[in-house]
Amino acid sequence: MPQLALVCPSFRSPPSPAVKWAHDIRNTLATVGLHLDTLERLAGSGGQKAVEAAHALMTRASSMCEQALTQAARAEPQARHEVDIVKTIRQVAALLAPVAPARFEIRVQAQGAAPVMADGEQLFRIIFNLLHNAVSVARRRSSLNTVDISVERAGATVVVRIADDGPGLPAAVRKQLFRPGVSSIGGGGLGLAIARELAEQNGGMIELADSAKGTTFVLEFPAAAARKEGPVTRSLGQRIAHH
Repeated sequence: MPQLALVCPSFRSPPSPAVKWAHDIRNTLATVGLHLDTLERLAGSGGQKAVEAAHALMTRASSMCEQALTQAARAEPQARHEVDIVKTIRQVAALLAPVAPARFEIRVQAQGAAPVMADGEQLFRIIFNLLHNAVSVARRRSSLNTVDISVERAGATVVVRIADDGPGLPAAVRKQLFRPGVSSIGGGGLGLAIARELAEQNGGMIELADSAKGTTFVLEFPAAAARKEGPVTRSLGQRIAHH
């Protein structure tokens, strides 16, 4: 398995707390990677997919550390570019599959690619947070077995619906779901707040939709073809601001 490339820059002044955290996180991930290589040898072909997914996720985590440091140093948002959101969804689903129950399934319905204007790493984090929540619930409760994801172009935007067949959310949680500290799965309550913040930074939005069963999220992002259509992004931003 390829190992993470851990490069620590030299500093003229003492490193910031963020740099120190990133350094230690990268080293920790690299050590976990060594343990995974050992487990792969012991598990044989049966554990290969899980190990490959874990290595891919650690590479993502290392990249997130680098991006966080870059943004902190420059104090500016990442540039948006054309990203196929369908490909991102399938990547996240594949990475989560090895840790999901055998009965669990993520089904993606899309007519080919669906390019949006977004930062690729941030788009990954948005989708990962949402699907990771679903997998976490599925591991705890046998009542959640399927997540259906539909992707379609709607004018100058791309609309993504993520619907599960789980137990749904209590009314008290639904009212303040995207606030930091409010969790849909009993955890720390940051994942959905982070997902919404990142969506807004990319000119998009996330909403909790009404559904007869389970939980349904609706995401919208500016379509790649709408890159030069300023009013599209502004209209999404207004909808977010008044949400």
